[in-house]
Amino acid sequence: MTDLTPNGIDAAFSVPDSGDAPAAVYMIRGGWAVHHDAAATAPPRRGNTLRELWPQLPPTYFSGIDATCSTDTQHVYFFKGSTCVLYDIAENRPVGGGTPAQIGDRLPGLRTSAPDFTQGVDAGMAASDGTVYLFRGGQFVNYDLETNRVLEQGTLEKDWANDAFPGSEVYGGVVAAFNHPATRNGYLVPPGGKRYVECDTDPDEHRVTSAAKTLRDRWPYRTFLSVLDGRDGRLWVFDADGGQPIRQTQTSPEAGGAVISPDGFRVLATAKGEGEGSLSLLDITSGSLRTVGAGVWPYRVAALSDGSAAYVTNPTRDTAHAIDLVTGAARAIDVGRAPEGVVASPDGTRVYVATDGDPVVAVVDTATNTVVRRFGGTITARCAALTPDGEVLCFGTPNGVDRVAVARTGGTGEPPLVGVGQTPEQLAASPDSLLVYVANRGHEVKVIDVQAVREVGPVRTPRDRTNAVAVSLDGQHLYVTSENADSVQKLPASGGDPVTEFALGASLGNDAFLSVAPAWG
Repeated sequence: MTDLTPNGIDAAFSVPDSGDAPAAVYMIRGGWAVHHDAAATAPPRRGNTLRELWPQLPPTYFSGIDATCSTDTQHVYFFKGSTCVLYDIAENRPVGGGTPAQIGDRLPGLRTSAPDFTQGVDAGMAASDGTVYLFRGGQFVNYDLETNRVLEQGTLEKDWANDAFPGSEVYGGVVAAFNHPATRNGYLVPPGGKRYVECDTDPDEHRVTSAAKTLRDRWPYRTFLSVLDGRDGRLWVFDADGGQPIRQTQTSPEAGGAVISPDGFRVLATAKGEGEGSLSLLDITSGSLRTVGAGVWPYRVAALSDGSAAYVTNPTRDTAHAIDLVTGAARAIDVGRAPEGVVASPDGTRVYVATDGDPVVAVVDTATNTVVRRFGGTITARCAALTPDGEVLCFGTPNGVDRVAVARTGGTGEPPLVGVGQTPEQLAASPDSLLVYVANRGHEVKVIDVQAVREVGPVRTPRDRTNAVAVSLDGQHLYVTSENADSVQKLPASGGDPVTEFALGASLGNDAFLSVAPAWG
């Protein structure tokens, strides 16, 4: 079976306060690293490539490293294979030369006491007394950097065990480890790189001190914006706050939709292709691109909140496809005529598909991948947006009607309609579930109050022919594209002049697709 599941972080380290710079935690994935303030539970201050952050690392390290090990200073060990480099993070230069040294030459006490560790290290971190821990498989050593001696060695399962947390995910090994500067607290990251357990780093009392938790809950992601050109399949990813370009790549022509995956590591984008269409899986920070089959002419796409599956619509085949995001296996679901818009419920138990059926919205049970009911009246449904509370589904209607239906997901009968001027192309709900924004091929974005079921005032846009809209996670800003535009406009959601624009370097076609979500990087 193919495993499409992306790995999380590969390494992590911390550095203490240095002048005006507060204590920091760096997390590394492939050739990319993010920089967190150690004391804050907040998105990273920045993210960038290893080459740009630490340009004097050996060139062979820029594509990725195996492990890091912090000390109680600004000096950090980077490991790759059987080699390592000691690097001064504050001065941004190697210590003792930038040529990689053999681990056994840099840490000679390992040669006699723990020779396996000279062949490679999986993780490392500082202990509370100034010594360091190195991890390899399920083994560890406590190493004194001053005397170059192994002070202790053993296994995580035996020597870090805590009866309160039997069978911990880290007892078999860790892929990353880091300490909280100036404390005894540490973090061990088990295989997969997406979770952690807390630990005591005191050499006299080292042990696991918590159950496994999700890494992103303690060390949140930044907010990214993905932009997909519907004509030729170009795909961009930006930092949604500051506009830093993160990635640009090429998927297949005649693209139909894109979302950032719930785990925050990938963008999922559909494309018609030749014969069978595809779902492209772009790894945001590594840039790798994989594709899986998605039926004939896949169009819009949604992903379940747990990241287990994506659902794409196939308008020319009257089906939707459920795609397993672990194996890539796809299963067709008969949903009714000309399905287009698709959204998933917040709990992931339901997927709503906008169709030309009767009633128009097909509700798919994600446990069985069957249509279990329909609602939304008889008017044709196209693009769709679900409020984050899961209560209201809004869907656009085709040319000639030019309205948005405001339907209760638990309701029946004909939903009320709100005029939106011209053709509704893409809808986006506000985080508080009160408003839905409509890109409508006009010189503005329409705004619908979903409780009052009425338009409450448009947001003027710099360019005519708007074709896509997304909302920032705090609800304060809109991201808007227009036909043949060469940038994305970031606007105040309350109206006014653009805050900034994200240059694309080339003009979009007639259609574009935007998605905003927390993402790693």
